[in-house]
Amino acid sequence: MLAQALWVTAAPPLRIQSMQTQWGSCSPNGRITLNPHLVKAPRDCIDYVILHELCHIAEHNHSERFYRLMQQVMPQWETVKARLDGMAAALLNDTVIPSF
Repeated sequence: MLAQALWVTAAPPLRIQSMQTQWGSCSPNGRITLNPHLVKAPRDCIDYVILHELCHIAEHNHSERFYRLMQQVMPQWETVKARLDGMAAALLNDTVIPSF
């Protein structure tokens, strides 16, 4: 994934923290926090969240430039995000998820 994020020169600091409404976040100093429930999601959904947070290292907002960058690194991100959003309640509540 770092190969796709050419603006990231080194692996950013990483923290795992349970969150009720977020899969991930990126602090102003570039520390990425991921929700541990994300490991139950399909691989492309995990990739989407990580790439989303890596894009925040370059654009620390949800501006047009941020979404252009997301489109460059993951053209199908909107479809993947919709899938993840659709299974969020089950993933966060430890409900059994059907095989992918």
